[in-house]
Amino acid sequence: MTKIINRFCGVYLVGVSLVIFAQFLLEFTYEIESVMRVWFVLDWFSLAGFGMCVLANGCYMRTHLDETSVTWKKLSSTVLFYISAGTTIAFLHNFAADLFGNNDDLLFWKFINVVQIPLFAVTGCRLFRVS
Repeated sequence: MTKIINRFCGVYLVGVSLVIFAQFLLEFTYEIESVMRVWFVLDWFSLAGFGMCVLANGCYMRTHLDETSVTWKKLSSTVLFYISAGTTIAFLHNFAADLFGNNDDLLFWKFINVVQIPLFAVTGCRLFRVS
């Protein structure tokens, strides 16, 4: 059952990563109202993806924390977790500002999306490989 969940989460994260990448590149080709509606829908998928990333990368980090020496897996798992957590906090801040008052920062969204794309892709590929 765990393999099925890992594979589903992996495919989901890679899929969302690809869709966000495409939207990020193509958003300049259509009008601003449509762009904002598409991003609003994608934000809900991203919300689930960030939850998966923090949970998966937190579990990945916990498996390597017991190592006494600094290894590549210990370092990379820790960095990946903290990038996941930090980007999730930034995402939630802007997402809540968008939901409750339209006070979100568009430049901050660009930063979040630039970090989100490789974060989701790397985490998704790792989850798919683990299963």
